Amino acid sequence: MLKLLPILFLAVINTANVNIFEIEGIFSSGHINALERYVDENSEKEKNLFVVQYNASDVNVNSIDELQVILNNMDAPKAIWVGPNKREVNLSVLRNFDFVGLSPGTIITNNKGLGLFETICETNTCTNNDVLVTAEEGIYKDYLIVGSIGAFVEKLGSQEIPSRIRQISLSFDLSSEEINQIRFIKPSLFERFYIAISNPVFTYLFFALGFALIGLELFAIGPGLMAFNGALLIAFSSMTFHEYNLNYIGLLIFLISFLMFIKVLSRGFFGPLGVAALIVMHGSSLIMFSDYLLRINHFLLFGSSLIIAFFYFVAIPTVIRSRLTTDTSAMSSLVNSKVTLLELINNNQALVRLNGKKIVVDRVESNSYNIRNEYKLVEEDGKLII
Repeated sequence: MLKLLPILFLAVINTANVNIFEIEGIFSSGHINALERYVDENSEKEKNLFVVQYNASDVNVNSIDELQVILNNMDAPKAIWVGPNKREVNLSVLRNFDFVGLSPGTIITNNKGLGLFETICETNTCTNNDVLVTAEEGIYKDYLIVGSIGAFVEKLGSQEIPSRIRQISLSFDLSSEEINQIRFIKPSLFERFYIAISNPVFTYLFFALGFALIGLELFAIGPGLMAFNGALLIAFSSMTFHEYNLNYIGLLIFLISFLMFIKVLSRGFFGPLGVAALIVMHGSSLIMFSDYLLRINHFLLFGSSLIIAFFYFVAIPTVIRSRLTTDTSAMSSLVNSKVTLLELINNNQALVRLNGKKIVVDRVESNSYNIRNEYKLVEEDGKLII
């Protein structure tokens, strides 16, 4: 039986491809969806060599379990190379791969009780349950240390390295015609966007900026473009809330801070209320991400709060003033125009006719006015009065 294995394997390799899937950014359901789609499209049990290039900055623990399910359903040889950046990788990620490659400087976490690499501490630095890969590049028992994905795949084919979990080994030459093609598989554009906004800092920044754009639309009324963009940002950023266990109490506190900022804008000056709004908004972010499944960079989170506060305190008032300046410039063209008084609306306003059109202007309460008489428009404090 053992003699038949190399024959069967080589027969598959002669017609196989090398498919490389890159896991970059936050390892999340975006990658899992792309992997499931790959498995569905290659369900004819072709013995393609499947290689994962793992370069994730963080990982959702649930995605690790889903990855193991996918790998268990794959018959093709499976390999993983961790790199090129010096990343941390949970040992559970490596469990169901036939071949494991590590780049120098990689940190393996949770090396506890699984017994996957029995001799790894003999040549590398082990601290508590973590392993820092410090050994020279080469082939070791159950793993390789190589500096690039190309060198890793080449060694798998040329050195006949046995699998960690099965009685197979690989034998192929990348430069020959044994391999039809080397294909790099990536998530779809939407999945990559989801992976990008899975970063908690981006999630918070986009979510808060969406509300800020809605606030801008309230005070600088236009065609609704800012409100539409704000709603899109809120919708996109909130897609990740459920996967990473957002604390929704913090969300309610954030809405309170938004109302405080709206009150600040309506008053026209910021003072203590503006500072209190900033503190409440940042406090809401701490509560929102208190039980998050990803690591939080609190320095960047506070920087995001300052960016949003700057938007409320500087950017929005600037846009409002520019709108008012535009409106005032339009009104200045009507100065010295003659109008006919039609009606005294109240003590401060009057309805007049200008070139056949009825407009509302201000008036001086202490002056006396006669209906149907003509008056001249003047500008005072950005207002038209008669």
